[in-house]
Amino acid sequence: MYCIKCGSLTNKVCPEGDNRERDVCNSCGYIHYNNPKIIVGVLPVTKNFESILLCKRSIDPGNGKWTIPSGFMELKESLEDGVQREAKEEANLKVKLLKLYSTYSITNIEQVYLIYLGKILNSDYAAMDETSEVKLFDINKLPWDEIAFSSVSFILNKYITDYEDGKTFKFHSNYREL
Repeated sequence: MYCIKCGSLTNKVCPEGDNRERDVCNSCGYIHYNNPKIIVGVLPVTKNFESILLCKRSIDPGNGKWTIPSGFMELKESLEDGVQREAKEEANLKVKLLKLYSTYSITNIEQVYLIYLGKILNSDYAAMDETSEVKLFDINKLPWDEIAFSSVSFILNKYITDYEDGKTFKFHSNYREL
């Protein structure tokens, strides 16, 4: 690996005061930290909380399956701005963010997820570049056999449980419950 600061070669070493090997520049000493990717998304619901908007993916992974609007957070972007951008990019969707609904990590793919609960504000949502279809589903008629990722199934299951518990919509953080 080459240093992003000076272009010199790096070596894997455990820097003083650290407990993990890192790529450290041989010339300038810059330490390159390899950190997880942050995924932001929204669980978009109707004002009565009885329907959820899902996007059918037109790209891999999960091509042809349903998911919530979500994606990688960009540099110099707030969580909320990232969620709004992903909703717009994937579904031409405008949402009012109600609360941070769930955080969880999937360590084997080095991703951290931050999912908001949001109310749908517009009716002209539509499929965009990464989606082939956008559709509202009644919470009792979700396409369970066609959900793209277990992390999305996790969020949908938590939402339905919260809805049935009197629309409590409490915060969830343990993805390992699946």
